[in-house]
Amino acid sequence: MQEVAGLGPAAMLRLARIFGSAEQAVKASPQELMARGGLSEEQAAHMARAADSMAALRKRLERLGKHGITLCSLEDAGYPPGLLDLRSPPPLLHLRGALLAEDARAVAVVGTREPDQAGRRLARRLARALSERGFTIVSGLARGIDTAAHRGALASRAGRTIAVLGCGLLHIYPSENGMLASRIARRGCLLSEVPPETEVDRRFLLARDRLQAALSQAVIVVQAYAECGSIVTARHAQRCGRRLYGVPWQDSPFREGWEKLQQLGADPVCDDTDLDDLAGLIGAGLDQQAQRPLI
Repeated sequence: MQEVAGLGPAAMLRLARIFGSAEQAVKASPQELMARGGLSEEQAAHMARAADSMAALRKRLERLGKHGITLCSLEDAGYPPGLLDLRSPPPLLHLRGALLAEDARAVAVVGTREPDQAGRRLARRLARALSERGFTIVSGLARGIDTAAHRGALASRAGRTIAVLGCGLLHIYPSENGMLASRIARRGCLLSEVPPETEVDRRFLLARDRLQAALSQAVIVVQAYAECGSIVTARHAQRCGRRLYGVPWQDSPFREGWEKLQQLGADPVCDDTDLDDLAGLIGAGLDQQAQRPLI
């Protein structure tokens, strides 16, 4: 249902709600789709063609399965509950690896693609320490801070990590993180809301920022410039009612990024922060997160 021409995710989600499920929406007649679903004649015709291609869809699912890719729809019991805080949750997720119930206890560790050595070390240390304290680490598989965060989680004996991609699962970006992506799939999950063949695009990179925030109980921005994707993730964290943290870099190119995070209400995390206390604060927020659609 996600790939019906002329219909975006929000429209498809609305149809699934109106008709009771995505399957029932696909089976509906063009007249019902126009009358109840508010579709144009052209859109209803696209949906009818989609219904006619269910056999092809089944073959496609089999083909994706050979790549280890599975689908998780909004109607599935295993759909990440945090994503329901979004105004338009992705109707369909593409997964490589597995999402577990304990992944609801997650922290996003994100930052610039161009960190300094201090930033890389801190990202890895935070991710490993929080992983050892039972948190799944969420990040975006990008160069720099994201890569350090994923590696920090994997350095923990039983650590889990989720990589949210801004491309399809058959186009790992950046390509040098291909082996890291395979490790993540074995110890966590690669997740994308776009079809597996989709190549990286700025639109999808920005869209995935909201998923990183919603999947997590807290977002930690390690290093960021004043205008970058990590600040977008921070804004989504604020809107979703998640805890927000940042590192106060005073004499570095990332000072303005920290100042922007402060304006968003971020609390500081430093090298000398007691990580047991930090984990306790984040964990205490699990039952306090506002379950309301804000984004």
